[in-house]
Order: sequence, then structure tokens, then C-alpha cells
Amino acid sequence: MRLALCILPLAVSSVLAHPHFHDHQTNTTPSKTISQVAFSGPVMSGSGNFRYQYLPEKLILPDTVKMRHGHGLCRDRQGNIYFTYEPESVDPSTRVLVRFSPGETAGTLLGPDNALAPGAPHGLSIVYEKNDTPVLYHANNHATVHKTTLDGTLLWTQKWSPQMGNYKPTDSAAPPGADHVLIADGYGSSMIHALKTADGIYAGKSWGGLGSQHGEFNCPHGIYFDPRKNLILTADRGNKRLEYFTTNGTYHSSILVPQITAPCNADAWDQFLLIPDLDGSLFILDQHNHLISTIELAKLLGPLGFKHPHDAIWLENGDIVVCTWNPGRLAYWKRLPPETH
Repeated sequence: MRLALCILPLAVSSVLAHPHFHDHQTNTTPSKTISQVAFSGPVMSGSGNFRYQYLPEKLILPDTVKMRHGHGLCRDRQGNIYFTYEPESVDPSTRVLVRFSPGETAGTLLGPDNALAPGAPHGLSIVYEKNDTPVLYHANNHATVHKTTLDGTLLWTQKWSPQMGNYKPTDSAAPPGADHVLIADGYGSSMIHALKTADGIYAGKSWGGLGSQHGEFNCPHGIYFDPRKNLILTADRGNKRLEYFTTNGTYHSSILVPQITAPCNADAWDQFLLIPDLDGSLFILDQHNHLISTIELAKLLGPLGFKHPHDAIWLENGDIVVCTWNPGRLAYWKRLPPETH
């Protein structure tokens, strides 16, 4: 077991060459509507107790959304879905946070202004902090983390100092009630950094760094507090694995599934774990983190542009919502009854 725990120095330099780096890529895939793609019947995928059907009529984005890349998803305890994306361009009217209320088909744009839109909006997470207050953390690749209320109102914004090196945050996570939020610096130093939840100031603790040993990373793209284990789970995409840590950065264990080649994030429901993989599939793991079902997103919906799953979340009933990176897309998959023989 190797622990890579450190206090971050004033200057950190890192040269990354991890696969699937997608900052500042352009969308070269033409958009197609449902009417332009012929399906012989319902689009279904998965196996066993986790079979799903794609429902194209769900999750309709507002007409004003001009999406370059689909990036982050989360859900609150009331069942509201939150989605953030990178826009094609930014003007005073641009909003990049969308909410879908339970039972509603159309999304609502949130935020009093366009403060969340500049740069590259990326990871989105919900954390229930002290007094059970829910807030959203927005990781922006342009050395920025925002904290907002659920309606998109800014609580604070923290940009990294250039003296602290190359930082391109990709995601965030924290246990309920924590006084620190953990930031995955996936496109920068390949480290995890702790910020104070009160003001976003660096809390003096980081761990990881570029490498392949346990406790090191090659693009920790996603980070998630797994309530099944009470541990922090990182999607170490360049190393084709997910790794567990205690909340203070001690390496615990790894998830190694041969089919998982580019894990982007994770989300738990009941005793099950959902993993979106940038190479095209959604993977469902059981309570022992063994693979039990695969949703072949890119194989089935590639003609619609659903090629690179970037984030995915469970809904309370076991349904799944997934967003794809390039081109940006949002899809709803309804859980079906198990097959009977």
C-alpha cells in the first residue's frame, strides 16, 4: 500500500499526457434529430435486473441552450436533476445550469446572471452541508471553483493562484456535513485538493500526483463520496481504474474491471454503482463492485451523437440520466422489469 499525501508547495509543475484529455476540443459531429435516425423498435440495453429503455421524449433542454460539451449531473433529495454544460459562446444571457423538476419534461435555466458560464464549466456536485443545507459545487477547468445555492446564486468563487501551478479542476465531492470539499484536479496536477467549504480557501492538504501506483493518478477526472462505503471514490481515468480513499487521503482499495477503460465518474443507488465510461458505455456494479449490467450507449445511440458518456446519475426509482461529452447530449433511460424465461 502506498500513500501519496502531501502539503501542497507554492509552486507545482506537472506535465500530463493522459488519454482522453478533452479540454478545448471542437464538436465535429453533426447533430441529428430522432426523425433522421431510423430505429426498428424501442432502444433497449442492459441485462438481468438492470435492463433499460431509452426515452427520447424526456429531458428537453430550453431552446436557448447552445451546448458545446455536456459535462456534469447531480440530483437532490427532492428528485430535481441538475445539469451543467459548456456553451458554444458566452453572452450576457447565457446560463449553463439547468434544472429538471420531478415529472417535468422541459428544463429550466437557473442563475441570476452568466457568472457560471465563462471558462469551461465541467463537474457538478451536490453536497448537504451543516444544518443539512444543500449546495452545488461547480468545477471549472479554467482554474476556478464556484459554490452556489440550488437556484444558481453564487456563494463564493475561488480561482487558483498562478503561483500554485497548473490547475484545471474537473470535479468535487464531500461527505455530508463536512467542512472541506475535495477538488479533483484532473486536467492539471492529477491531485486531489481540499478547500474550506466556508470560503473556498485552500485548506492545506493535497494528495496524489501523476503516476500509476496506488494513491497516484493519471487524470482523476471524477470524485464521489460513496455512501455505501463511507469512502471517497476517484475515477482515475488515465489509469483505467477507480480507487477508494478515506476522507483524509489514505488509499483504501481499487476497482479494476477489464471492461472499464475510461471511467469518468460514479454514482450510487441502494447497493449499486453506476460508472459512465468515455469510451461509450454505462456500467452497473453490485455491492461487491462486480459488473452486473452494461448499457451500450454509443453502440445504440451513436447516430444521435451519444458517443462519449461523461457523467451519469441514478434517479430514486432506478432510472438513469446520462450526459455525453462531444457532442453534448442528455438522455433518459427507464429501468425495465427483469426478463422472464
